[in-house]
Amino acid sequence: MNQNYRLPLLVLTLLASVTFVNAQTYRGAVRGTVYDPQRRVIAGAQIELINSETNQTRQVQSDSKGEYSIASLQPGLYRIEVTAQGFQKLEERITLAVNQEERVDIEMTISSHDPVIVDVSDDLKEDSVSLSTVIDTPQITGLPLDGRNFYELTLLVPGAVPAAQGSAGSVRGDFAFSVNGAREDGNNFLLDGVYNVDPKLNTFGVRPSVDAIREFEMLTSTYDASFGRSPGAQVNVILNSGTNQVHGSAFEFLRNAALDGRNFFAPSTEPKPKYIRNQFGGAIGGPIKRDRTFFFADYEGTRSREGITRVSNVPTLEERQGNFSQSLFGVPTNPFTGMPFTDGRIPDFFIHPVGR
Repeated sequence: MNQNYRLPLLVLTLLASVTFVNAQTYRGAVRGTVYDPQRRVIAGAQIELINSETNQTRQVQSDSKGEYSIASLQPGLYRIEVTAQGFQKLEERITLAVNQEERVDIEMTISSHDPVIVDVSDDLKEDSVSLSTVIDTPQITGLPLDGRNFYELTLLVPGAVPAAQGSAGSVRGDFAFSVNGAREDGNNFLLDGVYNVDPKLNTFGVRPSVDAIREFEMLTSTYDASFGRSPGAQVNVILNSGTNQVHGSAFEFLRNAALDGRNFFAPSTEPKPKYIRNQFGGAIGGPIKRDRTFFFADYEGTRSREGITRVSNVPTLEERQGNFSQSLFGVPTNPFTGMPFTDGRIPDFFIHPVGR
């Protein structure tokens, strides 16, 4: 490539990457104001936000109005450490959910030897008008799921109902739902901030394993322009990631025909139709280099061996010879006259050898 074009191309690539990162809508933010005991603002306070799982640290200072803001945060457990000259060090612990904007106002106390530790627990979105529900890890891993499809938990959200019987979404063989009267194909799906919609069926494109999901948020009303595209729900899913501790899981779900009852329509002289289904997999995550680099991987497989019993009508021996006089379904009609064949018998010259 010509040397004159390399630098502009590199700059454009970096700009595109920055735009992509900023557009991700699963990251949260922490903001607030630092006060003294008389509720006067404290400028220049040092605020450190530390991820309790990876020790990743972000540092900011409160401005002249005592305000601070830290954005683009992954969901997780955090520790806020605040120091200011003449005041006691304060430490707060918060849990940040997917796409959550947490407001943490800090009131400092006069200096002493021991730091003040406060736990902050607040699921309300004070800085957003959107209506949303977060389905967290205990719900995803603890509630029963048919086929381990975690999207079924969207029905826990107010306003969400299964797709109408006979609708396009209900007959595709996968899970579909509607929110607040919108059509089932009016929902939008994100996976770690990336567009995750099947362009043909307009449902989710990729369905990760339950063990790979950290949590997901479902917005049902008045969400901001960073979502959009579809008038229904915005389902915002985030995956697990590695931490300083090694965590893993393994599972297998087995259904065996030996414990199943016989199909009512299966012939009694034949063995029961086979139905063996195995769903198995696992996940593992941990550090590659502590406090710096992490990994997470998961796998899920499904193996199904199924014999199907079908009930169908087949011609009797007489019907295969053209004699429909005793047929339960009536006598065929002569296509040239429009009248039933005489005595319920089709003449031989009407029957093709292949048809016979």
